[in-house]
Order: sequence, then C-alpha cells, then structure tokens
Amino acid sequence: MISTQIYKQSELANVAKKVLLMRPNIIALEGPMGAGKTTLTKVLARTLGIKEEIVSPTFVLHRPYSGKNGITFNHIDCWRMEKFGELQHIGLQKMIGEKSTIVIEWADRFEKEIKRLSKKEIKLVWVKIEYGEKKNERRISYEDIGY
Repeated sequence: MISTQIYKQSELANVAKKVLLMRPNIIALEGPMGAGKTTLTKVLARTLGIKEEIVSPTFVLHRPYSGKNGITFNHIDCWRMEKFGELQHIGLQKMIGEKSTIVIEWADRFEKEIKRLSKKEIKLVWVKIEYGEKKNERRISYEDIGY
C-alpha cells in the first residue's frame, strides 16, 4: 500500500498519474463525505483526456464519458445503493474492457464484492481518502489489489 499526504487540490494530479500507471480496470474510492472522492475522480478523468465536465452521479448512479482513442470513463456512485445487485444492474460487468476505466465512489459499501471481482481478471486499485490533522490536509492511500 502506498500512502501520501496532500495539502492542495493541485497535488491530486500526481496521485492520479500514479494510480493510472497501475493500469486498473476499476478504481474503487473510499472516504468520508467531502473528503475529495469526486474531486479525485475529476482529476483522474482529466488525466485520461476526458474533456467533459465530470458531475457526481449520486442520483443517476452512473455517468459514462468518452475520451480520445475510444476510451470510456465510467463514473459510478454507490452512496444510494443498498445492495451489490444494484451495481450489477447498471451494467458493471459490461463496462469492463481494455479501453475502459471505471471509478466507483463509496466502493466501501460493497468492499467484499468489489474485491472479489479482482479475482476474475479485473485489475482493481483501491484508494482511501481520509481527512488529515491540518486544514485542507488529506491522507491518501492506494493499493493494487491485482487480478
């Protein structure tokens, strides 16, 4: 597990690059309300060349975005989901592909099930964002769960 501390939003670009270098199919985000999950998602999308504005899919659960060279960026929010079946119902398995990156906010709601997916040839990176002790400080840890 890799851990880092950031104090400015601009420092997220470095974290995003390091996470994306792991070449995940799924990036699972965990953290309390307001910690920066959606902000990190926006930086990940920008790093992948997505030009559209990234909007939290809390009420629609899933928003797909198209990027260069056929890349698809899928943004999922599990905040309102009660069962893992809802994640499957929106087509999680169909979203997985070579040119697709899936970011799941509130992934810890279904941690066991999502981590089980990584045993099925799906590359998963788990990212945990926590508030730090100082104002605007965030502790970010990320781990390659593997296949």
